[in-house]
Amino acid sequence: MNYAGGNGSGDARVLFIISLVIAWLIIYTAVRAAVGHALDRTNPRLVAEATATPDGVHFAILNAGTAPAVDVAVRWFDAPADAILARTPLLCIDARFEWSVPAPSVPGETTSVRKLTLEWARDTDPPGRRSTTCAVLVPSRLDAAG
Repeated sequence: MNYAGGNGSGDARVLFIISLVIAWLIIYTAVRAAVGHALDRTNPRLVAEATATPDGVHFAILNAGTAPAVDVAVRWFDAPADAILARTPLLCIDARFEWSVPAPSVPGETTSVRKLTLEWARDTDPPGRRSTTCAVLVPSRLDAAG
């Protein structure tokens, strides 16, 4: 086919470029929604773990993010805000904060999942605090102890 003016292929190129831009925006938005936390370069990413010992439970918080966390406070998810299990003034990048909760050993104990609330600030003079919730697997003896 021959169009008048001969600009048919130019229109096709413009439509092709517009469709590429729209497709790129859709893909970018989907990826950003799925892994947005990984793309944010200025936030700490706190990860919690718990290990049973004969004398209690050993907890560790790791900052796997790309910024330090200031005034980190840890409490059980359902506990009041002033019932803090552990606190540290600064948790640098790739740093670990560890503490133990004493709880005597119980024969035939089971494990359960409990949630920890981790609260922190991004600066020493923060406008507000941030928080995240992490699930940890703890022995049943800790349910009775704390």
